[in-house]
Amino acid sequence: MKTAKILHVDGDSFFASCEMSLDYRLRGLPVVTGGERGIASSMSKEAKALGIYRGMPIFKIRKLYPQVVVRSSDYLNYTIFAERMYAIVRRYSDVVEEYSIDECFAELASGEQVEEIKGVLQRELGMTFSLGLAPTKVLAKLVSSQNKPDGLATLVPEDTSRFLREIDVGKVWGIGPATAQELRTLGIETALDLSNKTPEWAREHLHKSTLAIWYELRGESRLAVHGTVPSLQQSVQSTKTFSPPSKDKRVILSELSKNIENAFVNIRRVGQCANKMYYFLKTQEYRYHRLQVDFEKGIDTPEIAINRVKDTLNQVQHPNTLYRATGVTLAGLVPKEMVQSDLFDSSCGNEAAWQKVFKVVDTMDKRYGSHTLVLGSSLVAFQRQGGASIRRLRIPYIGEVL
Repeated sequence: MKTAKILHVDGDSFFASCEMSLDYRLRGLPVVTGGERGIASSMSKEAKALGIYRGMPIFKIRKLYPQVVVRSSDYLNYTIFAERMYAIVRRYSDVVEEYSIDECFAELASGEQVEEIKGVLQRELGMTFSLGLAPTKVLAKLVSSQNKPDGLATLVPEDTSRFLREIDVGKVWGIGPATAQELRTLGIETALDLSNKTPEWAREHLHKSTLAIWYELRGESRLAVHGTVPSLQQSVQSTKTFSPPSKDKRVILSELSKNIENAFVNIRRVGQCANKMYYFLKTQEYRYHRLQVDFEKGIDTPEIAINRVKDTLNQVQHPNTLYRATGVTLAGLVPKEMVQSDLFDSSCGNEAAWQKVFKVVDTMDKRYGSHTLVLGSSLVAFQRQGGASIRRLRIPYIGEVL
């Protein structure tokens, strides 16, 4: 018997659940997000029980259900929760596909850890998740979707036919309305009807994408879990457009600092050091002001780069000019083992200390999601994008003690 090994994790009512995790007073109440768009984007189970659906106009919700709590969507916070979800699943698997902001796939050696994964997700993020474990991605997603909310199910081969018999072919992941209608004209009404077709029939009647789904429904993997695998690179860039534009040197320096942090995180992940850096400012008129900075030796932490920007920013930033974007490119990348420390360099002690600091930063980011810890020089940039650094402190791992 083939061991189930593809896990699908799906956050229940994800946006609304994030709001309830951040504000305990909302627990048990009908909560709807999407106030800024004028239509419901996510609903708590209590809101769904009232009959509220995705896309329902907010004015209509307020009129019919005055007890509903309507929140504007905060995608920054939702992204932080998503990153933490991915980070938790990565504790159990090296191959994790970040499929969307509220769901992911993972390859597992066996199904023994699924209950533990679900428990950790719910305890540390303060919301429920539905998990499905099956031999293929399509089956895993079907299993989790059929057991929402707060579900956990494992599909083994001998139960597949009974499971697929109850699923309309139009509900199969990857089969859209047009394809579903086409399949119905061929006499296929359920997922089981499709999976029972012979290989000869499938090859003759199905398009390439639907043929892959046919294989997956039969327990034969055709859709890989696309985990991110670090690889050596020639250069790394980090850019950011910000609003409103600014001519404040403190703001511009903070935006550059944030980009520098991001770029160095990326090269540390693959064990590289940078020998040079280019940075630019972009004006409201889309004009670029650039500068190249060379380092005395390869580095993989941002403190030297940030200090060099502080020393040279006056050469790049023009007075009374509004800037709308900054960018950083790290170049001259080499493997870290090729960079030798100079025993007579007075900075070696500081370098060792910074290496320890950023080892902790990388550990925290891997465990809890990116930007768990940020440098003070980047703080203004995070606050300008919506108070991320401040709100981030309000998003605990519930039940976890460091």
